Amino acid sequence: MQKIPFFKKFITCLLAGLVVGAFLLRQGVTFFRQWVPIRTMSLIEFLIVLVAVIYAFIWQARKKNSPGTLAFWQGLIRYGVAYDLASFGWEKICHLQLVIPGNWADRPYRSFTPSELFWSFFSHSYLFGCIIAGLQIAGAMLLLFRRTTLVGVFILLPVLANILLMDIFYDIGQSVVVHASIMMLGALYFLFLEFNRLKAFFFAASNNIASLQMPGYMKAAIRLSIIFIPLLLIAMHGNPNRHPALTGKYEVKQLKVNQHFLAPTGCSDSLLTVVYFEVNDGCVFEFNTPQRRWSGTYKMDKDHLGISWRNPGGKPDFKGVLSRDPATGMVVMTGVLGGDSTEVTLQKVMN
Repeated sequence: MQKIPFFKKFITCLLAGLVVGAFLLRQGVTFFRQWVPIRTMSLIEFLIVLVAVIYAFIWQARKKNSPGTLAFWQGLIRYGVAYDLASFGWEKICHLQLVIPGNWADRPYRSFTPSELFWSFFSHSYLFGCIIAGLQIAGAMLLLFRRTTLVGVFILLPVLANILLMDIFYDIGQSVVVHASIMMLGALYFLFLEFNRLKAFFFAASNNIASLQMPGYMKAAIRLSIIFIPLLLIAMHGNPNRHPALTGKYEVKQLKVNQHFLAPTGCSDSLLTVVYFEVNDGCVFEFNTPQRRWSGTYKMDKDHLGISWRNPGGKPDFKGVLSRDPATGMVVMTGVLGGDSTEVTLQKVMN
């Protein structure tokens, strides 16, 4: 009987406790929080992990290396990860995940938190959610069969990695990140168990891809070209933000049309209120509401400004001058806008 190292026993029991505790806690919070306090569910998770760790020391003290015991704890890891991923999959299909309140659609984009942007994006396509759900359920089922465990791991690892990275970078929540990390570790456990087998398969075994006959230095140059050629082309293309000092959002602080001052707070739908100078020489003029905008491209030649409008079509180009007020730092734009002599004082509010 092969001796099982204590480290392997400890890691297996610890991971089993974490995985089982994590998926039970999530199920409890999702479906049973009306009847069971979250503190009680958290205590149950802690006790499960504690019992698993204590058993690792008992297992070592008994000096038994029964494969059945190891299979039991590894089975708990497989079942915990599989159940959790399958549960997430069915929740997506049954509209319990990737669903947002209808009122979000009328909110300004800038008002969204990173997590709200995440949910809004992934709620857009139900079919996409079903495809992800299908991968989760299929990978979970394959994980439960010993012969297909590795296939299930290969399906679930990209899904789990994507979930974990999105949870981190979209601020979904620390508890969610911890949960995804535990499930990721559970899947990686079986990958490391098969390390020697995978090493032989990917690096030692022969393959059926024909070898290209050419000098080694040419092969190296071709391989490196995927790094250097795109970088060279990007460098030749130049920085898309050609006027970084000008780029940003501006509010109209003073508006003068045909020698008459107009109040920027007026309700007229033809009143210029916001100006955007974007990267790639984009330019947007907003007239009181986001529904009334002129968009186009601008060119700067020293202090001379020219704007060609794309939408709406048929508007005459703007030709004018940009200057800065040294006292206030505001931008003064003077020229002809839509046939009217216009002088606009702009204050930057966002880069």
